[in-house]
Amino acid sequence: MDNEKQLPDAQEELDDDVVILEDEDGNAVTFQFLELVTVGEKPYAILLPLDEGDEDMGVVIVEVVDLGLESEHYDAVLDDELNARIFEQFRKEFGDKYVFE
Repeated sequence: MDNEKQLPDAQEELDDDVVILEDEDGNAVTFQFLELVTVGEKPYAILLPLDEGDEDMGVVIVEVVDLGLESEHYDAVLDDELNARIFEQFRKEFGDKYVFE
């Protein structure tokens, strides 16, 4: 699974740090929510895959879309340049908290 894939509306939060999203094939994918980063006044979630076999994927960046009434939707970030800007902001804000390779 990469950032090029659309993530549908379906999501389920198990606790504050774990989020389950459905991929385009309807498969549940488990992520650890790392941080929320704002770029260009839009919030983006930085997610780390937790499912076996996905460990080497790296982080997944999704835009957090507020649907109101305490509901949100995650949209895949399809633009490579935007992905790079968001990741750089994440590194800048949280570089002392995480180890980057």
